[in-house]
Amino acid sequence: MKATLITALASAGLLATGFADTAKEDGAKKPTEAAKAKALVEHQDGSEKVSIDQDKQTANAQELLLEQTNQKVIKLLTEVETLMAKTTDKLEDGDTSGDTIAMQTEIIEKIYEAAKEKSQ
Repeated sequence: MKATLITALASAGLLATGFADTAKEDGAKKPTEAAKAKALVEHQDGSEKVSIDQDKQTANAQELLLEQTNQKVIKLLTEVETLMAKTTDKLEDGDTSGDTIAMQTEIIEKIYEAAKEKSQ
């Protein structure tokens, strides 16, 4: 359970967006169309990599779910599995919007809640 939580936290960190540095933006040149295209390809590649990692973690969540007997933990991990599948789909489509990040956060919170419940 701890390994899944740590991996989920790391996956969410991969999606975190940085804060813009307005001082640099003021003096910066506008990106060329080629630079924009390159950035888009890099974004899609990164998103696909994270979706593959997310899919692997979904499989880990499924394994954890099969081992559980506590009904509350089962319910939470079932919700995690569903959210992870939805997040994987979004990432495969290159969607790293706020909604996708929020889903990652919700996954982490539910895994944490399941770990707390299991330890009681």
